[in-house]
Amino acid sequence: MRSTNEKAKQFWSGEGGDFWVENQEELDVTLEPLGRAALTNIDLSSCASVLDIGCGTGRTTIEIAKKLAANGKATGLDISKPMLKKAKMHAQAEGVENVSFDCVDAQVESLGDAVFDAAFSRFGVMFFEDSMEAFSNIQGALKEDAPLSFVCWQSPASNPWHAGAMEVVTQYIDIPRAPPRSPSPFAFEERDYVEEILVAAKFRKIEIMPFEKKIVWFNGKDPHRAASSYLSINPIVSEGLAALDDEGKEKILAGLANLFSLNQIDGQIMFDSATWIVSAIK
Repeated sequence: MRSTNEKAKQFWSGEGGDFWVENQEELDVTLEPLGRAALTNIDLSSCASVLDIGCGTGRTTIEIAKKLAANGKATGLDISKPMLKKAKMHAQAEGVENVSFDCVDAQVESLGDAVFDAAFSRFGVMFFEDSMEAFSNIQGALKEDAPLSFVCWQSPASNPWHAGAMEVVTQYIDIPRAPPRSPSPFAFEERDYVEEILVAAKFRKIEIMPFEKKIVWFNGKDPHRAASSYLSINPIVSEGLAALDDEGKEKILAGLANLFSLNQIDGQIMFDSATWIVSAIK
């Protein structure tokens, strides 16, 4: 098998994965309502086998497993070893046995031939080097007429939690914008591109619906601690910060803390979000 997605594998099995494990609970609070919106497209009670792509620390996979038909099983795939280790710990602690977690690159590694009743992802499908190859591989692993449903971000400009923070950061750090459609959180911001990928992968009955919702960020943290977390979660920002003097770092932290303070509601930092809820049938 050829080497693919190496940069992503290094990040998610390194500092990116470690950060996510450490902050898993607050990140799940942020993303849970968005993942739940995508999961409503799948009738889990009629499924015996469900694939969770980019499962991370396993919260979505475990919740899927709990809702499956009798003897059903949920399979979570990710390329992050520390996140998968955490996922297995969660499942064991909760006594959920009808679940498995595997370190697999869904773009190129075998997922089996027509073995899953459904496939799902919560922000786990935007980082492939070749998305068309990845979704073709996922399509092959689904049974005939099986549903696919996932949630992904719309444009950065439509997500003020990102746009506002980057406006602060780029006053002091030159952040290169990722090339359009390249692996990144916003790789699927173009609706037409997402449809193009799914058509090429031979999915049908494709629906790409906008979903807007106010979400909690950095649950339980005050604006200053939240500012530090934001700087740690973004690898490109972290690289730029390393070259900045202490005064510059303090100005960024102060600017982010002010932004988060302005977006506090009843003690929670909340921002509008804009995602695509994508569904299709094999």
